[in-house]
Amino acid sequence: MSSGQPLLHRDVETEAIREALSRVRAGGPSVLLIQGSRGMGKTTLLNAALAARVETGALLLMARGHPTERDHPFGVVRRLFEPLMSAGRAPPTVPPGAGPGSAATGPDLGGDLGSDLGGGLDRGHPVTPDLLHGLYRATRSFTGDRPLIIAVDDVHHTDPQSSQWCSYIARRLDGLPIAMVLTTADTGGPDDLARDLAALPYTRLLRPAPLCATCAGLLMESVLGTEEPVGEDVALACHRLTQGNPLLLRELAGRLARSGVRPVSAELPRVLEIGALALTETALGWLSGSGSGVDAAGVDLLRSLAIVAPEDGMEVASMIAGHGQDTARAAGETLRRAGLVTGTPPDRFAHPRIQQAVLAGMDPGERDRLHRRTASLLYRLGAPLRRSARHLMSAGPTGDPLTVTVLREAAGEAAAKHSWEDATGYLHRALAETDAPDTVLEVTAELGAVEKHRDLPACLRHLRTVYGRVRLAPHALMSLAPFADILVTANSAEAAEVFAGAAETAAATPSLAGTDLLLVFAAQALLWGRSAGRLGLRRLGRSLGTLVSPAAREFLSVLALATGARGRSMSRMLAQTRRCLDGQGAVPVAAVLPLVWGDRLDEASYWAERLVSETQDAGSGTGLALALLTRAEVRYQLGSLEAGLADAEAAVASSRECQAEGFHVAAAACAARVLVEFGDLEAAESALKSVAPYGDWHPMISGQALDALGRVRLAQGRPRDGLLTLLECGRRLTAAGITNPACVPWGTNSILAYVLSGERSAARMVAERELELARAWGAPTVVARALSAGSIAHEGEVRLDMLHEAVALLANRGARLEHARALLRLGIAQRQAGDDGKAHETLALALRLAADCGAVRLAALADKHRAATAPARAAVLVPGQDDHVLTVGERRVTDLVLRGMSNLEVATTLSISKRTVDTHLARIYRKLGIHTRAELAVILTGLSDDDRADLRTGEPVPTGPHEFL
Repeated sequence: MSSGQPLLHRDVETEAIREALSRVRAGGPSVLLIQGSRGMGKTTLLNAALAARVETGALLLMARGHPTERDHPFGVVRRLFEPLMSAGRAPPTVPPGAGPGSAATGPDLGGDLGSDLGGGLDRGHPVTPDLLHGLYRATRSFTGDRPLIIAVDDVHHTDPQSSQWCSYIARRLDGLPIAMVLTTADTGGPDDLARDLAALPYTRLLRPAPLCATCAGLLMESVLGTEEPVGEDVALACHRLTQGNPLLLRELAGRLARSGVRPVSAELPRVLEIGALALTETALGWLSGSGSGVDAAGVDLLRSLAIVAPEDGMEVASMIAGHGQDTARAAGETLRRAGLVTGTPPDRFAHPRIQQAVLAGMDPGERDRLHRRTASLLYRLGAPLRRSARHLMSAGPTGDPLTVTVLREAAGEAAAKHSWEDATGYLHRALAETDAPDTVLEVTAELGAVEKHRDLPACLRHLRTVYGRVRLAPHALMSLAPFADILVTANSAEAAEVFAGAAETAAATPSLAGTDLLLVFAAQALLWGRSAGRLGLRRLGRSLGTLVSPAAREFLSVLALATGARGRSMSRMLAQTRRCLDGQGAVPVAAVLPLVWGDRLDEASYWAERLVSETQDAGSGTGLALALLTRAEVRYQLGSLEAGLADAEAAVASSRECQAEGFHVAAAACAARVLVEFGDLEAAESALKSVAPYGDWHPMISGQALDALGRVRLAQGRPRDGLLTLLECGRRLTAAGITNPACVPWGTNSILAYVLSGERSAARMVAERELELARAWGAPTVVARALSAGSIAHEGEVRLDMLHEAVALLANRGARLEHARALLRLGIAQRQAGDDGKAHETLALALRLAADCGAVRLAALADKHRAATAPARAAVLVPGQDDHVLTVGERRVTDLVLRGMSNLEVATTLSISKRTVDTHLARIYRKLGIHTRAELAVILTGLSDDDRADLRTGEPVPTGPHEFL
């Protein structure tokens, strides 16, 4: 190291050097032993001492030990004396009267020094007392006219003979102006030379301490050579990383300068990255070049630790490196002193980036070998499989069957913990490790079972691959089982066809599949409308009712769903549902909707909550999307609109993440229905525009999307578009065998579309059909919905009777939203019949219930009509015509006529016939003694403002049948 480097944090050492040189100048001996770990500045202190020798005029003999020359006897001694002998320097002249062997005489070696160095110190020559004494006399001879300084750097690397000579000389310096300045490493183990020297009275042991954080910053600034100061946090971080080691700090600062990275807070991550690399490369250079067996073991151990950390420590690393406990313990201590590892005992990296730097510096082939060896060891030790899998994933493929086994087992372990991404990665790698057809088929099936929870398109691709193999080899039918799930089938008609074929094959060849496998396949085909007879289920007979396996429960839930969709028997559907819910295990996802269709909303709410909780715990993105969809539907039916919208939006997010397009469509449709109730038609339309109503998914999903779109168009005042959309919805559902009005209420919604389109007779026909279907099904809420919607197509007492029945059926059923809608329609009908008192009460109930549901649009309509029926003057007296009064109904007609509406438009707006409007106008004309609308307008101009307000009933009247939506 250059002596020009600044000496920071070295005041004690500098003072000791001055004292030693002063003692030599005064004719006394001194030994300075500078001991410390690598990079602590031992050589810098040595150079500082040598620079100060000028003041003493001392002769300098200097050498440096090196690990590659430890087998050269007296190698350091040769390097100490050879420069003088090659320069022809002779010992000083012997003064007159000096006796032989005195300090003033020349060397008396029985020959000259040159011959001793050339022959007496040859390799293999025994180290005799005479030889050592001769060398001592030769050394002493150089002190005749001036002091002598013997400097040996890295004395711990010297050959044993030279080390013995240093000890011999140091113990015989009494009365001689000789200073020995030696540097040695702190190895942490026994050091004979240091022990011998430390016992001498004129020896001073110096142990340079690490620099403080402040000095670390100053040293970095001196190396960087810029005026910009090193940030305090940067200096502190670098000090911690290097443990105050000056050499490492210089190396770090030099690399920063070369990289152009400024030592400021904003660059701290980059500074630490460069620092970790500098520390690692420098320390590994020390260890690799030392020639020490312990240091070499330290390199092996460090690389093995980089492979196994952070999950495993030195114990596993030493087994991977092939070292015993004693060697590993010594090597670990070496690494700790180098600042690479920390802990007691040292078992972790001092900084995370050190591990990265070690791995980056390793040969790729060696790194792969260590990863594979670690994976094999951990597997044999019974460690968690994910740890073995991590190492196999880090190494390149080898085609080893054991690797495939470990990765498949690790994938199973990860799937059991719902770590789908990890399981997918393991199985992908397992496929890359083998070409065996049977193994590839099995791994692909396992991969599909994992992917259905996180990436549905990938799952469907794997299904096609497996099915292609099964078609050629039916004995592999079991490979399709992992894909047989409603999560897959509801989103793909192609999957339904696959499972229908699989069910028929299983039924025709019982030897290929047991009962459970047949039920698994049949459930998926049944979901798409396949008949049980065609699927071969009749061979199970009555035994089906006694089955309690998860496959049987799943089949029963789908069977209940299919029974309900066809509208065949509500009691049978509910019995099937309860049987599948009576068993243990997870809630079948298909079991909740039949409870909704069967008017068991409280039960449906309970099981929907359980279903969502279970799927959240399971971590299945696709499963969570379907569970949230199910709960959103239940909450909508219960009238919990805010909660229902939250579930629908969460289902949208979840289905997008796992690319379950069918569930995304259904979630968007559910959200749109709620948004219509909120009156936010723009948001409702936007939700539906984000998806396509038609696709490869289940027809009920398309039906829900089309029904929601029809509702939005009706609310937007586009009855014809809404009607066409709803009719398309009905066509698709009917074609799929879904005829139950409890499933998708497209029929009841089309009644309003017909009325608004001026097709009242068609509306009545649909109303009769819907009511017939509803009564055949028997669910009170479904019947009430048909009555409530059908009332729009009728007038007078028929309408009132239908609405009274609907309200009665909905009482205490839990369907608050439908109840509020029926009350609103009843209140409007009562108002149109002229019974404002009852209308006011009914509308107040509708307002309260709609507000509780959060149905903003219904609540606004109820409030408007309720306000219009508030107690007021029962009639308007026309000036000069005290005996002529207008009834409430006549006032409504008058108001609309004065707005310029035709009689037909007035009839449509008030949901009454044109003949009724004609009758009202005839009575108004007769009472007022007029014959035309123009006369009506002239007469009314004579009314006061108060009378005019009364004539218009204080609030706008209903704008038409679309308010019943």
